[in-house]
Amino acid sequence: MTAGVSRLLLALALSLFSVCTQAQQAGAGTAAATAPAAAAPGSLQDLVSKPVLLRGTLGAERVQISLKPKADEDGLEGKYFVFGRSAQILLAGEVDQNDLMMEESYNGKDVSGQWEGSFKNGLLSGTWSTLDGSVTKPFSLKVDAP
Repeated sequence: MTAGVSRLLLALALSLFSVCTQAQQAGAGTAAATAPAAAAPGSLQDLVSKPVLLRGTLGAERVQISLKPKADEDGLEGKYFVFGRSAQILLAGEVDQNDLMMEESYNGKDVSGQWEGSFKNGLLSGTWSTLDGSVTKPFSLKVDAP
């Protein structure tokens, strides 16, 4: 009789497990169906209120930019590099809602270029130029997922 009771209890436990698993899956499906779609990124100002990593292109070259808010003043700072090159170039600038203005420097003192762009639909794009404006390149950057 003990073997019969054991089989009955095992069958009952498996049934309960199956019902619980189905209920969890149905609940997860309902939650996913009713959850709002992932919100489009907010303003660029919101995006750079904490450290952020961007990847994309500068002209024909692939670049990676890391930006963060300045510690003791308004604005942002960071650095970037071109894939395949070892040099990191320093950045400092400001954001006004969705508009970006940054200067770059190889040595931290002398400005070597400027970045001007806008953030729209999750894409930061604009124009990079040398300080004298004699060379310009388009850039296009997206937030890199963590």
